[in-house]
Amino acid sequence: MMHRHHRHRHHHHQRVRRHGVITEVRHQIVCRHQVEIEVWPPRAEVQFHDDWTGNPASAQVRFEAQVYNSSQGHTWETRDINGGPGQGTIDASGLYRSPPKGALASGATELIVATSREDPLRKAYAWVTLVGRGPRPVEAAEVAVFPRRVNLYYRNGANNNLIDDCNKQRQFEATVFNTSAQVEWLVNGAPQGVIGPWFLYQTPANGASAVVTVRARLQGNPGVFAEAKVSQLNYDWPGV
Repeated sequence: MMHRHHRHRHHHHQRVRRHGVITEVRHQIVCRHQVEIEVWPPRAEVQFHDDWTGNPASAQVRFEAQVYNSSQGHTWETRDINGGPGQGTIDASGLYRSPPKGALASGATELIVATSREDPLRKAYAWVTLVGRGPRPVEAAEVAVFPRRVNLYYRNGANNNLIDDCNKQRQFEATVFNTSAQVEWLVNGAPQGVIGPWFLYQTPANGASAVVTVRARLQGNPGVFAEAKVSQLNYDWPGV
């Protein structure tokens, strides 16, 4: 059982003969109890403070320390399990705040160390288990284009004059996700000088049946794009 008394005294008596006179000498010996320290709670589970699934209140915990046989109090510090500096912080009141997740794995462990001021060799430890996923994952930028496939006729040639002009052009729309970047439009890889969500594609005057690729890609991030296919046709009226 831990002693809470600071000290107690033993009395030792000794008789000394000097010049034929016996004198009684009292020796007073002070026995000091060893400084002891303990920490509560001994273990705690805390979420990373940037965990997007967590409650901010779950990113901290308060520790308390009791020092026996000393009135000089204690200090706090955090350490990793290898003895290096801890990732989280603890203030003078014992309030521990968890670190951001960073490269730490969920389930990483830190030590809370309370050290007696009077006898720095007297320490007490608590374990903190850090859990969580960290910040919300950044979703990748995406582009979608509509429509994905159309059939259009050349403006001239064959009997294309019998086809309404609305079937010789088509407006495409691009929608971007998880980004504020604009899109730029290309036809068969050639930039069209059009920036923005809309692009009106018009068929050439003449040509053989062919498939053309209309691409909407992010400005500054050309690896993110979406494509539509345009089948360009000639119309042959039977018997003409």
